[in-house]
Amino acid sequence: MSPELQQIIALLKSQLGYSEQVNGYTKFGHWYGRTVEFDADYSAQPWCDMFLSWAAHDLGYEKWFGQFAYTVDHAKWFIHHDAWGTTPEPGAVVFYDWSGSGAVDEIDHVGMVLSVDGDTIHTIEGNVDGEHVREKVRDQSAVVGYGYPDKIKEKMADVPLEAKGEPSVPNRGVEIGAAPAAPATDAPAISLTAAESPLPTTATMSVPAAGVTALGPQQPIAGAGTVAIPLLIAALVLIAYVKVLRTSIVLARVAARPGRQRPASRPSRPYRSAKPVSARTASRPRAQGRTIIRSTPSASHAPASSGDSSA
Repeated sequence: MSPELQQIIALLKSQLGYSEQVNGYTKFGHWYGRTVEFDADYSAQPWCDMFLSWAAHDLGYEKWFGQFAYTVDHAKWFIHHDAWGTTPEPGAVVFYDWSGSGAVDEIDHVGMVLSVDGDTIHTIEGNVDGEHVREKVRDQSAVVGYGYPDKIKEKMADVPLEAKGEPSVPNRGVEIGAAPAAPATDAPAISLTAAESPLPTTATMSVPAAGVTALGPQQPIAGAGTVAIPLLIAALVLIAYVKVLRTSIVLARVAARPGRQRPASRPSRPYRSAKPVSARTASRPRAQGRTIIRSTPSASHAPASSGDSSA
């Protein structure tokens, strides 16, 4: 077992005794929905595999350990990378099917092997014994197989994991149409096919395999401000255009309205000539100022003096 797997096991043991909270809430499911997949709320989902994924991610080993909520997809991920087998070893990820079918598609629980004692394995598991983190001692009657993270880590040292490609796991994390999760138990004789099957959802979700950055519907988009600024500019341009359009309409209406016609200029009054002057008036010399003429009575009309007497 590599030192990295020893670190993962030490971190898992630090959580011994942890249990679900009200309404099935766990910090591992809450972390998974905020960090790995963004398509649903995983805070109250079955959490045995998210418990292991949390420890690997916290130490930075998620690329060669895997990040899954759905145990079937985690097992297929190991198979795809040729890191799957039936031999137990410390540090291996053990997958169970309580019905004993041995089929990968029927896997419903997962844990991590601490040590091996013949046909008995000592493990650490989450969501067991009343939804707690516990160390368990089990036989291998319900074991489907083992995933070997160290094998994938060794391959990554030579060939990048991305070069090989990821398996197709269309429903990673949520099994569409699965039955509601039932409490996990230690008794293999009881058939609990949905012990670690996530709750059903109403939407089909397709997500990438572990180690690949996922962009789900609820993931925050980087650089959201670069979208808001062009929208603001577009709104300002639209407002300015509307104002210009309204001004143009008003001016067009004013231009089309009939204006007052200026009245035609009144014909000029003909020049009134001076009053005609008669010939008599014309020959009369113009008096220079006003002259008063007193007439003198003639002698024939003069009165007789008092001294004369008739003959």
